[in-house]
Amino acid sequence: MSAGMGADLLSPPAARIEARHGDDLLQRLDEVGFMTCMTVVLLGNYAQTGHFGGPLAYTPYNVCAHLAGPSLGGLSYDYRRPKHPFADKFMLAGGHNIPTGYALWMILGQALERRYRLTGDKRYYTDPAVAILPIDALGFRRGAGALKRLLHDCGLVDHPLFEQARLRGIKALAGHAESTDLTNDVNGGPSGVGIATAGGKAAFWDMIGAPQSLKIIALEGEFAMTEGHAQELKTQALALQVGKRLRILLSENNAGIDDVLLGGIIHARFSDYDLVKQWTSYGWNVLQLENGNDYAQILRVLTEMERWDPADRRPMIVIGHTTKGYWPSPIEHQLVSYQSHPYGMKMNSDYFVSLAKTFEERFGVTFEGIRDGAVADTRERLIQFMTNINVVMSVLDGNGLGDWLAERLVELGDGVKDDFAVQIDVSRDPFLDERLRVANLPTEPQTVRVVNRLSGAEKQVSIGLFRKPGEIAGTRRAISEIIKWLNYVTDNRMITLAADLSESINLEHGSLWGHYDPLINPLGTRVKAAIQEAGNVATAIGLVGQSASVDPTRFAGLWAISGTYGAFTPLMYTPSRVWSQQNQDSKFRLGVLHILAAHSGPETAADGRTHFGIFATQVWKLFPRGQTIHLNFWDYNDVAAGYFAAAEIAARDPKVGIISIEVARPDFAIADRSKFADQDLKAAAKGLYVIRDFKPGLPRQGYVLAQGSSSTVNLVKQLPRIDAAGLNVKIIAVVSEELFDRQSAEYRHSVLPPEGYCDAMVISTGTRRMWPIRNLGPQTDEYSLTSDWHDEWLTGGLEADVIAEAHLDEQSIFAGIERFARRARKADHA
Repeated sequence: MSAGMGADLLSPPAARIEARHGDDLLQRLDEVGFMTCMTVVLLGNYAQTGHFGGPLAYTPYNVCAHLAGPSLGGLSYDYRRPKHPFADKFMLAGGHNIPTGYALWMILGQALERRYRLTGDKRYYTDPAVAILPIDALGFRRGAGALKRLLHDCGLVDHPLFEQARLRGIKALAGHAESTDLTNDVNGGPSGVGIATAGGKAAFWDMIGAPQSLKIIALEGEFAMTEGHAQELKTQALALQVGKRLRILLSENNAGIDDVLLGGIIHARFSDYDLVKQWTSYGWNVLQLENGNDYAQILRVLTEMERWDPADRRPMIVIGHTTKGYWPSPIEHQLVSYQSHPYGMKMNSDYFVSLAKTFEERFGVTFEGIRDGAVADTRERLIQFMTNINVVMSVLDGNGLGDWLAERLVELGDGVKDDFAVQIDVSRDPFLDERLRVANLPTEPQTVRVVNRLSGAEKQVSIGLFRKPGEIAGTRRAISEIIKWLNYVTDNRMITLAADLSESINLEHGSLWGHYDPLINPLGTRVKAAIQEAGNVATAIGLVGQSASVDPTRFAGLWAISGTYGAFTPLMYTPSRVWSQQNQDSKFRLGVLHILAAHSGPETAADGRTHFGIFATQVWKLFPRGQTIHLNFWDYNDVAAGYFAAAEIAARDPKVGIISIEVARPDFAIADRSKFADQDLKAAAKGLYVIRDFKPGLPRQGYVLAQGSSSTVNLVKQLPRIDAAGLNVKIIAVVSEELFDRQSAEYRHSVLPPEGYCDAMVISTGTRRMWPIRNLGPQTDEYSLTSDWHDEWLTGGLEADVIAEAHLDEQSIFAGIERFARRARKADHA
């Protein structure tokens, strides 16, 4: 481990950079850092909201990461093209600390804009739509809608102070970090979700064979590291062997939101609660800083990580002691620790003025109106706000700082190249391959020849997307086959991660070349994973959330699937929800996250009641409509058709970022579709299809919607008895409402016409709390058969016992349909 070191011990590369720029690097970092801190405080003062102490504590880390330069371990990035695929990834994972990001990006943007205005040199030009500029300070914690009329409503459209708004308006700056924020690549904040994806982001570079220079720098605090998602990163990143590609800068100040960690939440007598020991015990490289707010110490530790042996595959974390409420200049009665967490001071308060005074004295400037108390009038507040933001920016005009900063950013940006060598073909998106279209799927078993493009090894692989009627195979058996087909067609771009039950849920054999290892088997697509549902899906998100294509419309990356028991998949929901937001906002095509809710339904009987996936799997419908596709399979031959229909859509519609798949454990005889109304082997691709149609010339007795394995299998077994009893019901298999929504109106109405929604019952292994399709009528609940028909948890037992208790056995299903069909109703003749 490394202790913090002073400025006199700066490494030779630092000295060379200082000589090349003619200025002392540490002085420039300190100047930019002070400007950043002052801007953070101005944001809070005039917005009267936001966070205070944390962003200030992070600022030296943030400034060094952005300005040290890659030779000293700082970021390789281009402010003018901040989302460049071959830039290092910066993660402001401690999301509430985003004011330090906004403040620094404003300063950097202003330095470039200033230099461009003075010289006309296009090297300094940044598209205003990309940059964050001083005018955007007015957008801090405001909504985009309100900002469209803010200046107009205050009569300030033509005021010279707000001239910058004419470029492209005022950007809305959210209260927590989002992946749309310039260099930031994560939606930071909730439950440690942000930092949890870092292992996957780092592993992405290894999996595509990118140069060792590419890395992830993530900023986080010790309170967030107590959260489950973040804790699981410790195991995830080490298992992935990402080494120094992953570098975390931890701000340790023992201060949260309401309390301290040691001596507060953890009693002071438990002195062995030690962050360094926690990380070293998980096998990480841990470096320490005595003062994590000291630029010389930060610069030295960044350089040390950059020089670290790349053969050491342990990830890296710097634990630096910081001050929550840090200020670059001595201040009396300094507000620190958790009490500084929110910006809780009144506008132009005495403490704010004391902070501003130190800035005035350091740079020889004067803020306007801050000593006259709070500003009540909105128009006058905006004028004072913008005036004083410009006071901070005026520091760029003195001492050559603005020129140095602009040159530094251009130099850093010019170092990011479009032609990085990687080991995948970035000229095409393999998920658009015609062989993945439903219409082109082979219906007979295939034996294909695969060649390892790295080792040259060859072998034959058998793939069976469809099987013969009567063969015994449950839906989960088809999962490995669709993944094998994907990996065969895409050259190993489908990564699998499961919670230590890859074999059980049939992900294990989807890999053509076995288990992934960055050193000895980089083409393996099966990632060995611990029982960490949240960590596994976060890693998957890190993998799919990147692309190696410079063209934002063309995807060149990975897809990934993370699976576990359906009952446990809610542990994966929060990271997936945040991912869905990032995917929606991304200007680049990204990969598709897959969730496998395996061993779902009440069929998982032998494992106990805790393992029933009845209610839990419904969380995968809690997304904006059209942004996910949920699939619930009952028959082996539905899996390939339904899945590749979803994949065909997701590969072409950037809005769809998640495909969730629900399958049960039991093996059943594969259905004989020659007895179905819709005999199409690939009928599942349409979302809903007809198993049994109405008998012509007889009164129609309603629509039966079937979903889930045991429920549909037992229903199909009762078809002869339903015929014999003269029950004229139409039976429809519900595989995916989202796929059904994408069919023609003609097809949808032929399967389930509008009047059918009010004349339907459901037979499902799921819950009556959420139907397989929306807008069903008021009588559906009364006649449906679901696992929670009695609003109780099932008691457990053998599979047959549980299915009977759920009223999904053959006799119960027939009785339920008969009751539904013979209910008092008006005859509806064909």
